[in-house]
Amino acid sequence: MRTSFAWIVFLAASFVSVASANGSEALALQGRLLDVYEQNKGAIVRVKAAYAGDEVDGKQQVLLRVGTGFFISKEGHVLVSASRAAGASRVWIEHQGKPYATESVGHDRLTNVSVLRVLEPPAEFSIIKLDAAQALPPVGSIAIAITSPLDFEPTPVMGLFTGVERKLGNKVFPTSYIRTSIPVDGGQGGCPILDLNGRFIGMSVASIAELNGSFSLPVDALVRVRDDLMFSGHIIHGWMGFEVTTKLHADDSNGVYISKVVIGAPAAQAGLKKDDQLASIAGRSIKDVFDVPGAFFFTRANQFTPVEVYRGEELLKLSVKTLPRPEKEPIIMVEPEDTAATSQPVE
Repeated sequence: MRTSFAWIVFLAASFVSVASANGSEALALQGRLLDVYEQNKGAIVRVKAAYAGDEVDGKQQVLLRVGTGFFISKEGHVLVSASRAAGASRVWIEHQGKPYATESVGHDRLTNVSVLRVLEPPAEFSIIKLDAAQALPPVGSIAIAITSPLDFEPTPVMGLFTGVERKLGNKVFPTSYIRTSIPVDGGQGGCPILDLNGRFIGMSVASIAELNGSFSLPVDALVRVRDDLMFSGHIIHGWMGFEVTTKLHADDSNGVYISKVVIGAPAAQAGLKKDDQLASIAGRSIKDVFDVPGAFFFTRANQFTPVEVYRGEELLKLSVKTLPRPEKEPIIMVEPEDTAATSQPVE
C-alpha cells in the first residue's frame, strides 16, 4: 500500500513539474509574440484608395478600397498591395489614427506590390527592414502578421508557415511564394509577415480563401521589386529568348532542356543550343520547369547573367547579356501535363 502511495505522489509531482514547464514555455512564447508586436506596430499603416465607379443618376460614384501597408524607410516610403493603390484616383494612409497624403512611386501588378511615398511623414514611426539574405522559414514554424483589419488599430495575428509554392494548378507564379495559415481578408492584405524572432519574412500579396490562408512574396523577391520600382517606377524583366521542356530520364528523374532558341536572341548569341540541359540560371539550381521563372525573376535587363548547361556530359558555363523582355513575349504559362514532356516559353 505504501508503495502504491509513493507512486501516486511521484506521478503527481511529475505532472506538476511538466505542467509548470509547459506553463513556462507558453509564457515564453507569449513574451516573444508581444515583443515582435511592440517592435513593429509603429510601422503599420492603413491604406485607403479611392477609385472611380459607375455613374448613378448622373453622379460619379467613388469606390473605396482598404488594405494594410508598412513603412520601409525614414523618408516615408511605404509598401502596399498594388490592388489597393494601382489605378486609384487618390491614395492615402492612416497612421495612429491620423491621415497622411501619399504619392505613387511605382506599381507591379504581377507581384501585387506598390511603393508609395508619404508626402509629410508622421513625426514618429518605425520601419521594417528588408534583408534580402533572409532565409525562407521552415514549414511548420510560427508566422506572425501585423495587420490593420477593418477600422481597428494594428493587430497581431499568429499562424504557421505552411509551404513554399511555385504554382497553383496551371498558374505559374513569377517566383516562389510563401504559404501561411494567416487569412488576409477585411483590409489585412499587404501586411508584413514575420517569424518568431521578429525577422521580416515577406509581404502578403494574395488570399487563399479555400484554405483560410494567404500567399506572401518572400523578402528577396520583394527587395528586387522595391529596387526597380524606386529606380524606374516599374519592373524591367530580363529576356534571353529560349523555351524549355521537361524530359524524363531513364532513372525516372526529370531534366529541364532547351527546346527552342530564338534566332538572334541573347541566348543564341551566348552559345546556348537546343537540347542543352539547364543546370542553373543566375546561380539558382534548375531541377524542374517551375524553377525557371523563379530564377529569371532575379535577372536584370542589360546585365550579364551566368547560365550553366550540360551539353552531353560536359558542364558549360556561359554568360548571357539579357535584354528587356519584348512586349509581345507572354508571361510564362504551363501547358497541361498530359504527356511525358512539358514545354513552356521563358524569358
